[in-house]
Amino acid sequence: MNIYSKIAIIALIMLMITACENPFNPSSNDVNTSTDFTPNDEPTDLLRNLEDSYRQKNLDLYKYCLAEDFRFQLISTEVSDIGIDLDNDGFADDEWGFQEEIQYHENLFESGSSDGQYPPPDQIDLSFGGEPIIDDDTEDGHEGWKILSSYFTLNLRFDDGSNLSALGYVRFYLKPIDGEWKIAIWRDESNIY
Repeated sequence: MNIYSKIAIIALIMLMITACENPFNPSSNDVNTSTDFTPNDEPTDLLRNLEDSYRQKNLDLYKYCLAEDFRFQLISTEVSDIGIDLDNDGFADDEWGFQEEIQYHENLFESGSSDGQYPPPDQIDLSFGGEPIIDDDTEDGHEGWKILSSYFTLNLRFDDGSNLSALGYVRFYLKPIDGEWKIAIWRDESNIY
């Protein structure tokens, strides 16, 4: 990975994560907060809702896709270069939970950097390519769960013409909750450019 790729990775992660230090100011209140969602009856319904949540910058729809015990796991070989030390223990973290994930997306959808370096994206496109692979999760404690694997692309577009993009593979560990599928674990292996 060249130096420009590493800079782009760090910029994208900082845009999403630096809210832990609260340098973000709220921007406009144009974020869609509708609570009328298509049920996640099938794993593919959940993917469509996830894509819509990014396109609409709809935090409520994004939350609707996640289980309350949600965990995001960064499986990149570059964790030491791009991971952020969330718990201030001196090591880059490769996993975080529901509350941190919601805070990151609130900032991604609604806020920009208070120093003006990272404005909120004007357009966000998340798409899953090809037919997702859906298997039963056979891990103990995951009875009834599904594993959904898919290729994805994520593009953040800004008014000044700049873009940040990520692509790669994602593995969702889905569990049924009240008859609907929710993401319990999001394992990400992506490249940001």
